Amino acid sequence: MPNGKIRFGAIYGTGAVLGFTPNDIKAMSMWEFMAALEGYVKANSSSDDGKMTSAEVDDVWKWMQGMES
Repeated sequence: MPNGKIRFGAIYGTGAVLGFTPNDIKAMSMWEFMAALEGYVKANSSSDDGKMTSAEVDDVWKWMQGMES
């Protein structure tokens, strides 16, 4: 959002794809959530090194911020 806040509906939706329940997500920090997301992408990516590029990280973050709850 323009004020720097995010809608947690996007976090919960992404967490559901990762297999987390809403309570799982509430219990973790944003750092832990983003690490889990990066691990998921790495495990399901066909790129050589498995790491997200900076552009991919930015795209995921923009996508998460743009989701409505």
